[in-house]
Amino acid sequence: MAIGFGESCRSVIAAATLAALAAFATTAHAQQPRNGGSLSISIESDLPTLDPTGFASFNDREAGIILYDTLLDIDSKGKIIPHLAEKLEAAPDATWFKITLHSGVKFHDGTPLDATAVVAHFKRMMDPKNHCRCIADLTPIGSVEATGPLEVTFKMKTPSAPFPAALADVAGMIESPTAVEKYNNDISTHPVGTGPFIFKEWQRGAQIVFERNPNYWGKVPYLDQVVLRPMPDEQARYASLQAGNLDVIMNAAARDVIDAKQNKKFTVIDPGSLATVFIQINTSMPDVSDVRVRQAMAYALDRVTLNKVINKGLYPIANTVFGTGLSPHELVDGYPNYDPAKAKKLLADYGKPVKVKLAVNAAPLAVLSGQAIQQMWKKVGIETQIDQYEQVQLIRAAASRDYQVMLYRWAGGADPDKNVYQFFHSKGVVNRTAYNNPEMDKLLDDARSTTDAEARLELYHKINNILARDLPYILLNYFTNYALAAPSVHGIVGVPDGLIRLPAVWKDQ
Repeated sequence: MAIGFGESCRSVIAAATLAALAAFATTAHAQQPRNGGSLSISIESDLPTLDPTGFASFNDREAGIILYDTLLDIDSKGKIIPHLAEKLEAAPDATWFKITLHSGVKFHDGTPLDATAVVAHFKRMMDPKNHCRCIADLTPIGSVEATGPLEVTFKMKTPSAPFPAALADVAGMIESPTAVEKYNNDISTHPVGTGPFIFKEWQRGAQIVFERNPNYWGKVPYLDQVVLRPMPDEQARYASLQAGNLDVIMNAAARDVIDAKQNKKFTVIDPGSLATVFIQINTSMPDVSDVRVRQAMAYALDRVTLNKVINKGLYPIANTVFGTGLSPHELVDGYPNYDPAKAKKLLADYGKPVKVKLAVNAAPLAVLSGQAIQQMWKKVGIETQIDQYEQVQLIRAAASRDYQVMLYRWAGGADPDKNVYQFFHSKGVVNRTAYNNPEMDKLLDDARSTTDAEARLELYHKINNILARDLPYILLNYFTNYALAAPSVHGIVGVPDGLIRLPAVWKDQ
């Protein structure tokens, strides 16, 4: 028997359908990007400068991509892609590179971004008197010249397969040459780039404020304003997010990431990783200059327990200097794992008391890490003194080799070379460990001289094995630059370098 619907039943169904469609439309509309609003982001410390020549830390680079555009960029898979430069050409033997710029791009001061401006930028960055912290990326350059109105050609002194990655990092953050000439030594507080936001004000230790660039060459940002707030204390950062005083936490603490995942109150952005946490060792210093001592220090560390205590087990244990977003990741044989008996034997062979000074960031979690390491070393007979530094001071001490042993984190680079050459080549410009090994030098040079992916991978495997033996670094864990965002924040895309690209980010109003 056929069953029909009466008129009243049809009316009810029609009303329900209309209500459902209206609700769907409202939800869909709510998820449409909206213009306006201010986004407040926590960073781990205040910046030393807003001039790219002085950028060294993760925090510096986040400010950098807000103000400046890089010539190239990396995507969510860690692949190098066009940005200010719409085209990249390279010689098969990596001895020259040519970029073609987007047309019509202007700096915040209204002056054009052209080949002449890019050449002026690189000459400034390469000038020794400017002490650019990115000089390691620039030393392979033999010459840089404008070969067309929007075309720049880099000729290399030696083959440099990883050079494109430098153009996606600090070296590729182009500053207005007109502003540099105008402000001279004051350019650090009068920065002018082509980026999506324009510098407004800097209250030292409190906040750095940027406003939307309405003439941005790319997609004009949705947000009116971005505020970076230096907050060294991790607990204070998470409490501020919970209280609604922050919109985004960068480099969130492991316990806060776990809490956010469990409570599902905040969005957890997992970009993957290029970064590692390690103990770097100044191999020119007493005691630690002997490889037996460094090996004993490595065998004495229960890295699994340390990771559970400090990071709640969130991060993977590291056995290479290459994070999860890089091809030589975990390509190593026989990295020293916890074995206190081996540690004691190595120290007995060394035959002298070992005393070390461990430099750490003054942030509570770093101090706790230092204390845990101190106790583990004590169990095998190594006496450890902990010296606390503010982050900027710690970076300076590392750069000047004014330390013996240091707990450190490296944000990593988009090419494997950026994680090793500058640090472990005897002529590396940021060789903070005073490491010198002719075998390592040859491998690093060879890896720069080919663009063949398989050949480079084999070379980095050998490099990993030497680092596991000589231990200028004692690796602890890979570091994922997790970010936590309030539910009102949308459009953040995770990129393995952990930096947040802001043009597509928007907020509910």
